[in-house]
Formats: sequence, structure tokens, C-alpha cells
Amino acid sequence: MAEEAYKYCKKLLTGVSRSFALSIPMLDDPLQIPVTIVYLQDRLLDNFEDELPEDKFSLEDRYLLMDKVVDLFRPENNNVEELAGEIAQYAGLMPDPSSEELTRNALTVRKAYEELDDLVKAVSFKWLEEMNRGMKKYLTREVKTFLDLDEYCYYVAGTVGGFLTDLIIYYSSITEEKSETLLANFNASGQFLQKINLIRDIREDVKDRVKHFWPLLSLQISLEELMDESKKERGLEALARMLADVKTHIPNLIHYYLAIPEELPGYRKFYSLNNALGLATIEEMDNNPAVLYGPERVKVDKLSFLKIMKNPEKAFLERAWPYYLV
Repeated sequence: MAEEAYKYCKKLLTGVSRSFALSIPMLDDPLQIPVTIVYLQDRLLDNFEDELPEDKFSLEDRYLLMDKVVDLFRPENNNVEELAGEIAQYAGLMPDPSSEELTRNALTVRKAYEELDDLVKAVSFKWLEEMNRGMKKYLTREVKTFLDLDEYCYYVAGTVGGFLTDLIIYYSSITEEKSETLLANFNASGQFLQKINLIRDIREDVKDRVKHFWPLLSLQISLEELMDESKKERGLEALARMLADVKTHIPNLIHYYLAIPEELPGYRKFYSLNNALGLATIEEMDNNPAVLYGPERVKVDKLSFLKIMKNPEKAFLERAWPYYLV
């Protein structure tokens, strides 16, 4: 039963995230199963934080549902079928088929989760609670400054890096020095990738979600000015500052990469692919008015994408190394 549940999780992953459906299979064998399951667990929480229609749920209701998702993955919980059933009732309110399917099949994800090592479940739950705490905080708090942005990105994505880092330390024979380097830099990739998404998604967020994550107070610009194409110069100045902030994380990406244990070459590829795609996206967004005024999200062209897929580590190091040497 658990094996069937995991097979279903692998199938579900391809619909939930194209990018992670490409990078997770690169992972070393001991890591693939826990990372697949925990990624879906985190996305389920994100569904209730980010995808439910705001006009149909009070803040208290949303908090309650998010807490139910966390409780579903409490390792010692013996009431999972009832909880998963309550969560599944909201599947029809999700905005796309993949989110709907994940929500409807929360019990299947939990059944796959039950087969993970006890220590992996404990570590995963620790970071899930932290993620939930921060997500709830920013449901009522606006991102106004770069400090706010750092904190928000830590909660929604840096926590994933925390879980992954604890996982590879558990599954490898790593030196104390390298372990300390990983723990000191685990947050960098999550913040880096999340900030890139928030920059790229600004038009969609303003149009569809009525909420965005650009720190306008720090940028000293109003939302109206930012999105007004007649004030393009001001908008591009704000974009340049956002990208400059993202680039501050790149040296830490290298520090982390160099400390990944040699016995986990798959994790090095996984890490490199995600961050190489992030770096390539920065190149596409740099001084590009389409980020703010274009008809669709800016993305990496197909040829660049294929080159990155062919050799993720080379692509990552070629793009990141100049920032490391500064």
C-alpha cells in the first residue's frame, strides 16, 4: 500500500511542479522518496495559505485549515483519515487541477509519509511547523522592507532548505566543518529562488491576487508608479534594486555547493539545476520592462534551458562563480 502511495506521489509531482519534477529525480536514491513526499506536504500547506479564495474564508478559518494540514503530518497522529477527509472537502475550491488533485488526495500523501524513517519525519515536521508559523504571520503582515522580504522568503522557502540540509547530513558521512558550512548557508537557495519568483510574478500577483511581495517602502515607490508604464524609468530602477538584492545570496549558494558531500552527486545536480535556472532567469529579467509591463511572465528561453539540463553543475558554476570572486 505504501509503495502504491509513493508511486502516486511521483505521478502527482509532475502536475504540481514542472521544475521540481525535473530536479527531484536527479537526487541520490536515499533522498528521492522523502523529498518527493515532503515537497507535496509543503505544497498542500501552500494551497491553504495561498490558493483559497479570500472572499469565502475568514482569516480564522484559513488559520484553522493550515493547522489541520500541519496536524495531518504530525508523526504520532492516529486520526489521519478523518483529518484528510476534512482537508479533501476543499479540493473543489482550488484554482487548478493539480492543486485540486493534491488536496483531494491528502490521505495518499500521508500514507506515503508514514513509511519514512522516524528521524526524517521528525525533521520534516519541525520545518513544517516553522513554515506554517511564518505563513500565518504574513497573511496579515505586508512586506514593506527588504528585511520583511528576507523573513517572508525564509518562512516559505528557506525552511525547505533547512529540511534538505538536515536530510543530507543524516544520510551522509559528512565532516563537522562541512556540516557547519551547510547549516550556515541553508537559507540562501530558498530565499534566492523565492525572490526570483516574486519578482517575476509581480504583474500576475497585482492583477489576480491583490497581494504582492515587493518591499515598496524600501524601494521608495508606490504600486501605482511601479506598474505605470509611462513611469518606466522609475519601475526599472525598482527592478534593478530587487535583482541586486537577489544577487547578494549568490556567494552563499557557492559556499553551500562546495560543502555538499561528494557521496551525494545527485544532490549536487539537483541543487545546481534549480539555482542555474534561477540565475538564467535573472539574466532574462535584468533591465527588462516585460517583467512589469509584458503580456506574460519572463522565462528562460528553450535553448538556454536545454543547455542547463545537459550539465546543471557547469551551468550553475559558470553563472555563479563571478559573484563568488568579487
